[in-house]
Amino acid sequence: MILYSIFNLKIKTMKNKILIISTLVFFCHSLAQVGINETNPSATLDIKSKGNTISTKALEINNSDAKEMVTVLDNGNVGINVPAPTAKLHTNGSIRYENLPQLSTGITPIAIDANGYVGTFVPSVLYSYLTIDASQSINNFSLYDNNIFYSFPFLASGILKNPLGATLGTDASATLNRTSGTTTTASNVIYVTIPIPGIYKLNLNYYSSCTGNRSGSNGGANILGIGTGLYMAAAGSTSYNELTTIRYNAMPTRTSTGALATGYYNYPFAHNIFSVVETTTNNQKIALFVNWGTGDQYNTNVCSLSAPTGLDKRVTLIISKL
Repeated sequence: MILYSIFNLKIKTMKNKILIISTLVFFCHSLAQVGINETNPSATLDIKSKGNTISTKALEINNSDAKEMVTVLDNGNVGINVPAPTAKLHTNGSIRYENLPQLSTGITPIAIDANGYVGTFVPSVLYSYLTIDASQSINNFSLYDNNIFYSFPFLASGILKNPLGATLGTDASATLNRTSGTTTTASNVIYVTIPIPGIYKLNLNYYSSCTGNRSGSNGGANILGIGTGLYMAAAGSTSYNELTTIRYNAMPTRTSTGALATGYYNYPFAHNIFSVVETTTNNQKIALFVNWGTGDQYNTNVCSLSAPTGLDKRVTLIISKL
């Protein structure tokens, strides 16, 4: 009698287990949804965080050494090998990307900022394109004294492209500190303000010419040395330091017999200036000048920034951030 009762109890217990397991299997197969801390799951696996703070973990996956490999916080931040992720995806370790767009073969536009954030982008090019139009009315200048500087008369209307955000200004009077150790002054100095620090490439192209015959010579004859000076000043300062001066030597025109022609330098003489400069603070100022260097002289205002026939620009200046 006792043996029968024990046997009967085991059978009933086994039936109950089978019934419970069958019910669970049927429930999962029929609904195909499981909820953790969620009574009405809306997905195959629906997990609801128990807390509502940014540090509450909704999901934590550890490896066999109990190291936390994947973490999902209540605020949606996901960490891979990071127990407390501070971004939507925060990883500690190498990452491999596939099928990202490419700028060219073998080059993928991906970058990481100072805070460790990763993104794909096509880099923007910061530059300013300034011009002096052939139709712009400008003043003539002399070329006979190395201490007389003529400032390029750029206008705001001549800034044709400006992703860099350069601006123009005028100093009524300025001090020019030359690398030779001497100083001189200049008036009505047009300057370009560079808004952000960096390394910049400057490409300046212009033409010069002088009408009539020379008034004299100093340091040589039958050659006209014309300097293009590049100077820089701090924001708000009128004291400019010479960065470089590049001199081009024009030769006078001659007749078919080799004699000097009338109007020695009355032709568009090309100046192609290339330089690289560094600005270290915001809104530093760059000024460009023309001045006499050596040789033949014109002591009256008969020289100008000329434009060859067919060109609509007297001067072009491109400032590009490297």
